[in-house]
Amino acid sequence: MIDAELPVLVLAPTGRDAHVAAAILGEERIASRICRDLTEVVACLDSAACAVLTEEALFSSNRQVLADWIGAQPPWSDFPFEARANLEERERSAERQTLLIRELHHRVKNTLATVQALLGASSRSATSVEAFYTSFSARVISLAKTHNLLTEDYWQQAPLRDMLINELGPYNDSEGSRIVLDGPRVDLVGDLAVPTGMAIHELTTNAAKHGALSVPEGRIRISWTVEKTAAHQVLCLDWIERGGPPTEPPTRKGFGSTLLQRVLKVQCQAELAFDYQPAGLHFSMRAPLPEQRIVPAY
Repeated sequence: MIDAELPVLVLAPTGRDAHVAAAILGEERIASRICRDLTEVVACLDSAACAVLTEEALFSSNRQVLADWIGAQPPWSDFPFEARANLEERERSAERQTLLIRELHHRVKNTLATVQALLGASSRSATSVEAFYTSFSARVISLAKTHNLLTEDYWQQAPLRDMLINELGPYNDSEGSRIVLDGPRVDLVGDLAVPTGMAIHELTTNAAKHGALSVPEGRIRISWTVEKTAAHQVLCLDWIERGGPPTEPPTRKGFGSTLLQRVLKVQCQAELAFDYQPAGLHFSMRAPLPEQRIVPAY
């Protein structure tokens, strides 16, 4: 071993890792110095060949002294030290994890509130235990479908077209002419996707019971566009039923219309309109789309 050789600094606070590393270096006739903490490592860096730090050493120490040393190095410095890149990536990972946890808490709270509202409204409108079970189960399943679309996407957005297909697909014919969807791809963020998904479910259920989907010759066309305003983008959606029984305004407000009116208006700041034409229901919605991704139709 050469005394004049610059040592390799070793910081490995767990067990005998530091001594094992020093022994391995010694077998290769490489000088080493075991440091007690990160402060000692930084104090010796200017007179060292390189530094070996374990992961637990980095994350159990005050890393600011290390960051300050790295920041003071000139651009041409070639000190063989990989801690900075590792540290920055770990910090970015920690930030992403924190954001995901916050999003999860927010999503769970909203979901539980939605389930509670579905439970109360379904129980009030049901005429029997069986009717309550049927309506409540269908609404929870619809909610789960929307959440599946959200969790499948890294950015936590659900495609509007897929939401419509999930609900209306079973009612379409083999030619795909009974249900017509026309519009660009629009991805809805969670806070808008969940109430919109529930609204689609309620419109579909109403059409199956009383509207165009209650008879074989009935048809539904859903079209949507995105308008750009100075403040934000706006989703403009039209739901038009034709070929079903003659339509007239309802004599009482059911849970479906209550959901559309309250949740979409209050939670999503949407503008809604119901036109009960004899030829069929025409429902329209205008809802702001903050920071939405829009790509050509597919």
